[in-house]
Amino acid sequence: MRKLLEIEFNDEIKKSILTVYAFSLVTFLMFFITRVVERSVFNLSFLIEITFVVVTLKFYARAFTNRNYALWGLTLVLTIYILMNILHYTFFEYNIFVLYLAFLAALFLGLNGYLMSSPLYFPRIQWWEYDFRYRGELKADIVVGKSEVEVRVADIRRECISFLAFEILPLGDIIELKIPYKKKVYQVSGKLKTQREDIPGRPIRYGMKLELKSDVDKKQYTELKKIWGLNKKANIRRKFADYTQSQEKSEL
Repeated sequence: MRKLLEIEFNDEIKKSILTVYAFSLVTFLMFFITRVVERSVFNLSFLIEITFVVVTLKFYARAFTNRNYALWGLTLVLTIYILMNILHYTFFEYNIFVLYLAFLAALFLGLNGYLMSSPLYFPRIQWWEYDFRYRGELKADIVVGKSEVEVRVADIRRECISFLAFEILPLGDIIELKIPYKKKVYQVSGKLKTQREDIPGRPIRYGMKLELKSDVDKKQYTELKKIWGLNKKANIRRKFADYTQSQEKSEL
Protein backbone atom coordinates (compact mmCIF):
# COMPACT_ATOMS: atom_id res chain seq x y z
CA MET A 1 0.00 0.00 0.00
CA ARG A 2 1.47 3.35 -1.01
CA LYS A 3 1.75 6.32 1.30
CA LEU A 4 -1.01 8.92 1.22
CA LEU A 5 0.03 12.10 -0.57
CA GLU A 6 -1.05 15.42 0.96
CA ILE A 7 -0.56 18.99 -0.21
CA GLU A 8 -0.27 20.60 3.21
CA PHE A 9 -0.50 20.18 6.98
CA ASN A 10 -3.90 21.58 7.79
CA ASP A 11 -5.23 22.28 11.28
CA GLU A 12 -6.66 18.78 11.69
CA ILE A 13 -3.30 17.14 10.93
CA LYS A 14 -1.46 19.47 13.31
CA LYS A 15 -3.94 18.61 16.06
CA SER A 16 -3.61 14.94 15.25
CA ILE A 17 0.21 15.03 15.43
CA LEU A 18 0.07 16.67 18.86
CA THR A 19 -2.55 14.13 19.95
CA VAL A 20 -0.34 11.19 18.91
CA TYR A 21 2.64 12.60 20.83
CA ALA A 22 0.49 13.24 23.91
CA PHE A 23 -1.09 9.78 23.70
CA SER A 24 2.29 8.03 23.43
CA LEU A 25 3.68 9.97 26.40
CA VAL A 26 0.64 9.38 28.62
CA THR A 27 0.43 5.67 27.70
CA PHE A 28 4.10 5.07 28.50
CA LEU A 29 3.78 7.02 31.75
CA MET A 30 0.71 4.95 32.66
CA PHE A 31 2.68 1.74 32.06
CA PHE A 32 5.61 2.91 34.21
CA ILE A 33 3.39 4.12 37.08
CA THR A 34 1.48 0.83 37.17
CA ARG A 35 4.78 -1.03 37.52
CA VAL A 36 5.90 1.26 40.32
CA VAL A 37 2.57 0.78 42.12
CA GLU A 38 2.89 -3.00 41.77
CA ARG A 39 6.60 -2.82 42.73
CA SER A 40 7.34 -4.95 39.72
CA VAL A 41 10.22 -3.30 37.90
CA PHE A 42 13.08 -4.78 35.86
CA ASN A 43 11.85 -8.36 35.99
CA LEU A 44 10.78 -10.62 33.13
CA SER A 45 7.15 -9.44 32.99
CA PHE A 46 8.35 -5.83 33.05
CA LEU A 47 10.65 -6.44 30.06
CA ILE A 48 7.88 -8.21 28.13
CA GLU A 49 5.33 -5.45 28.75
CA ILE A 50 7.71 -2.56 28.02
CA THR A 51 8.67 -4.26 24.75
CA PHE A 52 4.98 -4.63 23.86
CA VAL A 53 4.19 -0.98 24.71
CA VAL A 54 7.20 0.52 22.91
CA VAL A 55 6.83 -1.62 19.77
CA THR A 56 3.06 -1.07 19.55
CA LEU A 57 3.38 2.69 20.01
CA LYS A 58 6.16 2.79 17.41
CA PHE A 59 4.07 0.95 14.81
CA TYR A 60 1.05 3.08 15.71
CA ALA A 61 3.04 6.26 15.05
CA ARG A 62 4.38 4.83 11.77
CA ALA A 63 0.90 3.81 10.60
CA PHE A 64 -0.34 7.30 11.48
CA THR A 65 2.50 8.97 9.57
CA ASN A 66 1.87 6.86 6.46
CA ARG A 67 -1.94 6.99 6.87
CA ASN A 68 -1.91 3.19 6.73
CA TYR A 69 -5.04 1.19 7.50
CA ALA A 70 -3.03 -0.79 10.09
CA LEU A 71 -3.70 2.26 12.27
CA TRP A 72 -7.17 0.93 13.11
CA GLY A 73 -5.96 -2.53 14.12
CA LEU A 74 -3.33 -0.97 16.37
CA THR A 75 -5.97 1.38 17.78
CA LEU A 76 -8.02 -1.68 18.78
CA VAL A 77 -4.99 -3.32 20.45
CA LEU A 78 -4.16 -0.17 22.41
CA THR A 79 -7.82 0.29 23.38
CA ILE A 80 -7.86 -3.22 24.87
CA TYR A 81 -4.60 -2.51 26.74
CA ILE A 82 -5.98 0.72 28.22
CA LEU A 83 -9.31 -0.92 29.08
CA MET A 84 -7.52 -3.73 30.93
CA ASN A 85 -5.72 -1.15 33.07
CA ILE A 86 -8.97 0.73 33.76
CA LEU A 87 -10.73 -2.45 34.91
CA HIS A 88 -7.79 -3.66 36.99
CA TYR A 89 -7.27 -0.37 38.84
CA THR A 90 -11.01 0.12 39.34
CA PHE A 91 -12.03 -3.27 40.76
CA PHE A 92 -8.81 -4.89 42.05
CA GLU A 93 -6.20 -2.29 43.00
CA TYR A 94 -7.92 1.08 43.07
CA ASN A 95 -5.53 3.89 42.13
CA ILE A 96 -6.93 7.26 41.10
CA PHE A 97 -3.70 8.47 39.47
CA VAL A 98 -3.42 5.41 37.20
CA LEU A 99 -7.10 5.73 36.30
CA TYR A 100 -6.61 9.40 35.46
CA LEU A 101 -3.74 8.53 33.08
CA ALA A 102 -5.72 5.65 31.55
CA PHE A 103 -8.77 7.81 30.85
CA LEU A 104 -6.52 10.57 29.48
CA ALA A 105 -4.84 8.08 27.13
CA ALA A 106 -8.26 6.80 26.02
CA LEU A 107 -9.34 10.39 25.34
CA PHE A 108 -6.28 11.12 23.15
CA LEU A 109 -6.68 7.80 21.32
CA GLY A 110 -10.36 8.46 20.62
CA LEU A 111 -9.68 12.04 19.52
CA ASN A 112 -7.03 10.95 17.03
CA GLY A 113 -9.35 8.24 15.73
CA TYR A 114 -12.03 10.86 15.10
CA LEU A 115 -9.62 13.25 13.34
CA MET A 116 -8.27 10.46 11.11
CA SER A 117 -11.70 9.10 10.18
CA SER A 118 -12.24 12.02 7.79
CA PRO A 119 -12.87 11.13 4.10
CA LEU A 120 -9.61 12.96 3.35
CA TYR A 121 -7.56 10.26 5.08
CA PHE A 122 -9.64 7.15 5.74
CA PRO A 123 -12.91 7.17 3.76
CA ARG A 124 -15.64 4.67 4.56
CA ILE A 125 -15.29 2.31 1.62
CA GLN A 126 -16.99 -1.09 1.40
CA TRP A 127 -13.68 -2.88 0.76
CA TRP A 128 -15.31 -6.28 1.33
CA GLU A 129 -17.74 -5.76 -1.57
CA TYR A 130 -16.05 -6.83 -4.82
CA ASP A 131 -19.12 -6.38 -7.01
CA PHE A 132 -19.25 -2.66 -7.86
CA ARG A 133 -22.99 -2.91 -8.55
CA TYR A 134 -23.63 -3.19 -4.82
CA ARG A 135 -21.17 -0.64 -3.51
CA GLY A 136 -22.57 2.57 -2.07
CA GLU A 137 -20.81 4.77 -4.62
CA LEU A 138 -22.37 7.52 -6.69
CA LYS A 139 -21.49 8.14 -10.32
CA ALA A 140 -20.15 11.65 -10.88
CA ASP A 141 -18.07 13.84 -13.18
CA ILE A 142 -15.37 16.35 -12.34
CA VAL A 143 -14.50 19.33 -14.50
CA VAL A 144 -10.77 19.44 -15.27
CA GLY A 145 -9.98 22.38 -17.51
CA LYS A 146 -12.34 22.12 -20.47
CA SER A 147 -12.96 18.38 -20.16
CA GLU A 148 -14.95 16.17 -17.80
CA VAL A 149 -13.61 13.05 -16.09
CA GLU A 150 -15.88 10.27 -14.85
CA VAL A 151 -15.38 9.37 -11.18
CA ARG A 152 -17.18 7.46 -8.41
CA VAL A 153 -17.97 9.19 -5.12
CA ALA A 154 -17.21 6.82 -2.22
CA ASP A 155 -17.70 8.95 0.90
CA ILE A 156 -19.40 12.23 1.82
CA ARG A 157 -18.89 13.44 5.40
CA ARG A 158 -17.60 16.35 7.47
CA GLU A 159 -17.67 18.75 4.49
CA CYS A 160 -15.30 16.46 2.56
CA ILE A 161 -15.70 14.06 -0.34
CA SER A 162 -13.66 11.02 -1.29
CA PHE A 163 -13.88 9.84 -4.90
CA LEU A 164 -12.18 7.27 -7.14
CA ALA A 165 -10.69 8.07 -10.55
CA PHE A 166 -8.25 6.44 -12.96
CA GLU A 167 -6.76 9.77 -14.04
CA ILE A 168 -3.88 11.47 -12.20
CA LEU A 169 -5.14 14.81 -10.91
CA PRO A 170 -2.95 17.65 -9.56
CA LEU A 171 -3.26 18.18 -5.81
CA GLY A 172 -4.15 21.68 -4.69
CA ASP A 173 -6.44 22.42 -7.63
CA ILE A 174 -9.97 23.71 -7.16
CA ILE A 175 -12.28 21.29 -8.98
CA GLU A 176 -16.00 21.15 -9.63
CA LEU A 177 -17.87 17.93 -8.94
CA LYS A 178 -21.17 17.10 -10.67
CA ILE A 179 -23.31 14.30 -9.27
CA PRO A 180 -26.42 13.38 -11.29
CA TYR A 181 -29.16 11.77 -9.23
CA LYS A 182 -32.54 10.97 -10.71
CA LYS A 183 -33.47 14.13 -12.69
CA LYS A 184 -31.26 16.58 -10.81
CA VAL A 185 -27.55 17.40 -11.04
CA TYR A 186 -25.82 18.44 -7.81
CA GLN A 187 -22.72 20.62 -8.12
CA VAL A 188 -20.12 21.28 -5.43
CA SER A 189 -16.58 22.57 -5.61
CA GLY A 190 -13.52 22.25 -3.42
CA LYS A 191 -9.77 21.81 -3.18
CA LEU A 192 -8.09 18.47 -3.91
CA LYS A 193 -6.20 17.67 -0.68
CA THR A 194 -5.10 14.03 -0.69
CA GLN A 195 -4.27 11.22 -3.11
CA ARG A 196 -3.67 7.51 -2.57
CA GLU A 197 -3.01 4.70 -5.05
CA ASP A 198 -3.48 1.46 -3.09
CA ILE A 199 -2.91 -0.98 -5.96
CA PRO A 200 -1.33 -0.07 -9.33
CA GLY A 201 -3.91 -0.32 -12.09
CA ARG A 202 -6.85 0.23 -9.74
CA PRO A 203 -8.62 3.60 -9.30
CA ILE A 204 -6.76 6.31 -7.40
CA ARG A 205 -8.49 7.59 -4.28
CA TYR A 206 -8.75 11.36 -3.83
CA GLY A 207 -9.82 13.49 -0.88
CA MET A 208 -11.53 16.80 -1.55
CA LYS A 209 -12.25 19.57 0.97
CA LEU A 210 -15.47 21.33 -0.01
CA GLU A 211 -15.85 25.10 -0.16
CA LEU A 212 -19.36 25.81 1.09
CA LYS A 213 -19.51 29.58 0.77
CA SER A 214 -23.20 30.11 0.07
CA ASP A 215 -26.46 28.78 1.46
CA VAL A 216 -27.06 27.04 -1.87
CA ASP A 217 -23.74 25.16 -1.54
CA LYS A 218 -24.60 24.11 2.02
CA LYS A 219 -28.03 22.91 0.93
CA GLN A 220 -26.57 20.90 -1.96
CA TYR A 221 -24.04 19.31 0.42
CA THR A 222 -26.73 18.38 2.96
CA GLU A 223 -28.85 16.77 0.24
CA LEU A 224 -25.85 14.89 -1.14
CA LYS A 225 -25.09 13.41 2.28
CA LYS A 226 -28.63 12.08 2.50
CA ILE A 227 -28.50 10.72 -1.05
CA TRP A 228 -25.19 8.96 -0.37
CA GLY A 229 -26.60 7.30 2.75
CA LEU A 230 -29.81 6.23 1.02
CA ASN A 231 -27.86 4.90 -1.96
CA LYS A 232 -25.71 2.68 0.28
CA LYS A 233 -28.76 1.22 2.01
CA ALA A 234 -30.59 0.70 -1.31
CA ASN A 235 -27.61 -1.19 -2.80
CA ILE A 236 -27.37 -3.46 0.26
CA ARG A 237 -31.09 -4.28 0.00
CA ARG A 238 -30.73 -4.89 -3.75
CA LYS A 239 -27.84 -7.28 -3.14
CA PHE A 240 -29.86 -9.42 -0.75
CA ALA A 241 -32.89 -9.30 -3.04
CA ASP A 242 -30.79 -10.48 -6.01
CA TYR A 243 -29.23 -13.22 -3.88
CA THR A 244 -32.67 -14.42 -2.75
CA GLN A 245 -33.90 -14.52 -6.35
CA SER A 246 -30.84 -16.47 -7.51
CA GLN A 247 -31.35 -18.99 -4.70
CA GLU A 248 -35.02 -19.45 -5.62
CA LYS A 249 -34.13 -20.01 -9.30
CA SER A 250 -31.46 -22.58 -8.42
CA GLU A 251 -34.02 -24.56 -6.36
CA LEU A 252 -36.51 -24.77 -9.28
